[in-house]
Amino acid sequence: MAHILVYVQRTPHGIHPASSLAICLARDLGSEFGATVTAICRGDAGKANYKVCRAAGRFGADNLLFAGDSGFSTLQERLNPGLVLVPWTAEGIAISEGITGGPATPHWLHEPQPEWSSEELVSGIIAGALPWYDLPTVLDADIESDSSDVELPAWAQTVDPVDPGPLLYIAPEDLDPLTQSNLASLGASPLDAGELRNLEAGTVLWLTTAADAPPPSAGERSPSVRLLLFPGVSPRFHPNWSMADWVLPGIWPEATKQLHSEMWKLT
Repeated sequence: MAHILVYVQRTPHGIHPASSLAICLARDLGSEFGATVTAICRGDAGKANYKVCRAAGRFGADNLLFAGDSGFSTLQERLNPGLVLVPWTAEGIAISEGITGGPATPHWLHEPQPEWSSEELVSGIIAGALPWYDLPTVLDADIESDSSDVELPAWAQTVDPVDPGPLLYIAPEDLDPLTQSNLASLGASPLDAGELRNLEAGTVLWLTTAADAPPPSAGERSPSVRLLLFPGVSPRFHPNWSMADWVLPGIWPEATKQLHSEMWKLT
């Protein structure tokens, strides 16, 4: 495994949490097997590329390439990586469908530094834990000439930090007192599920044991709204997880307690 290739998905806050965890995992595997971790991101956002350069370096990538639409498949052909990681999102899944070994097989990383035994060439990562690397590295990226042909949304080209917006939660009416206390200590306020699509920015914690959560309507929310799904104990994978930024398992008092860490804000 001389190379590991990771697709980095832009978000208004930096990069998608699943890309962050994919890089962390790749860093572990790269260190173990002597492989180079190469991150690739679509488009050229000019000075705003710094957000991606910082994030990719922070989580452990060795190299970063800003590429055009065909850049991923071209780089895969050139490097012949032993492992390709993409975020399990609509964008990541679409990318995986156009490359060798795709489409991606979903893999849920629900703990830091997990054991990796998959033999799949292309894996779609679901963020079920917080990043476990925070390195001081800022990568000096390569930029392909056709990367400027990729049409990026306005938010991707914004240099200034994004307003994080409010911290909100969607939860059952009979929520246990300890979880309520944790949410209050985080400064989270309740939100009706129907209001999610109307938010312009913010972070929403969705506490539910519904097997098909989040609903398809969650995919219509603003790109500046981060969604953290808390599916409870031992949930089963559902394709709808692709619409969440994180899927954090466990009993709610313990799972929500993780957010007292600043690591989830780094993505």
